[in-house]
Amino acid sequence: MYMLIRAGLVYPVVSPPIHNGCVAIKNGVVDAVGAEAEFDGIRFDKVLDLSGHIVMPGFVNAHSHLQLSAARGRIVCDSNFCGWIRQVIEFNSSVMDEERERGMRQGIAEMLSTGTTSVGDIVSDAKYAAPLAASKLRGVVFVEAIAPLEKDAEQAADNVWRQVMALREMGIMAGVSPHAPHTVSRPLFRLLEGIAEKYSLPVTTHVAESAAEDEYLRNGGGDMGALFAERGAAPDRFAGYGVSAVQLLEGYGVLGRMLAVHLNSVNVEDMGRLSAANSVPVFCPGSSRWFGRELVMPLEAMFARRMCPALGTDSLASNTSLSMLDELRAAALYFPRLDRACLLEAATINGAIALGLECGGIANGKQADLISFAWDGKSDPLDFIFRAQAPDFVMIGGEQVLGSF
Repeated sequence: MYMLIRAGLVYPVVSPPIHNGCVAIKNGVVDAVGAEAEFDGIRFDKVLDLSGHIVMPGFVNAHSHLQLSAARGRIVCDSNFCGWIRQVIEFNSSVMDEERERGMRQGIAEMLSTGTTSVGDIVSDAKYAAPLAASKLRGVVFVEAIAPLEKDAEQAADNVWRQVMALREMGIMAGVSPHAPHTVSRPLFRLLEGIAEKYSLPVTTHVAESAAEDEYLRNGGGDMGALFAERGAAPDRFAGYGVSAVQLLEGYGVLGRMLAVHLNSVNVEDMGRLSAANSVPVFCPGSSRWFGRELVMPLEAMFARRMCPALGTDSLASNTSLSMLDELRAAALYFPRLDRACLLEAATINGAIALGLECGGIANGKQADLISFAWDGKSDPLDFIFRAQAPDFVMIGGEQVLGSF
């Protein structure tokens, strides 16, 4: 199938916008993009007229937990991070699989309807990837490991590998997710890094998310120290490591290629470490707003360092929405001086590159994952996109999944 899409404006993200532009698609892949006149005389099997629209790449949600989608409305905002963790633990122990899967299907539908075409999702078990596998949404599924005690490292790593193999049998791109520096021991980090390196799997980790985490890692105390002691998960006589989360992971030798999520409490030295290791920062502005955080990822500084940060929604246990349009607006509220074109890159191409996906931009050879917004032809395109609530057209791999064009 050779298809042509005509648009009032093609916004490729990876190249300058094209007024009255066209996108040629061959077998689900972008074959060419350019001005309308460049396609005169070419025969197409199908022509789709979106001349009154902005056409752009679909959003790439670089960090989500669809497994927690049924938590919407069941977990209340708690500025005490450990209080929130207790709520999540209670939710996971009480929710039935049927309810969880229904919530996941609803979350996937919300992502698709608001323009997300690819996602980096985290699961505790491969069975929770089934709703994603059955959907049109493109994705990488990361298997999460939580095991703070060294004695549990080998068993936890073996479980992750079994789940990765199960995902591959389901035809899903897999990755590994050591949960966080305070919930994963050094041996387990090293084992998971070895699996990822051997099989070229992406790695994602929550890093420097909260003040409670930072206090625990530095001196072993605080609310998180009490929580770990309460659950029997604290190493014997643990008194902290005396360093930041980023320093700790650098010492483990696992920073390289990592999608480092949150990074709410990092300093200049930590940013230098992340940059030198080619780690990809993933900002979740909606989650930060949900917790009422004022100290968040220093996004402007990371763009200045050309670290190519990405955006994610996190989960409905710590956000009110799975819309990347809402994330764009939340990020702009935190960083009103940051060029919104940079934020759009974070919501598309940066996440795609971090996840190892050939999408996130409109260019020859990239997957035809596209969305469109009805446009008056006069408004500033970025203004228009940032105000939008939802696209009126969604295409994934050249297949239309939303819209009646």
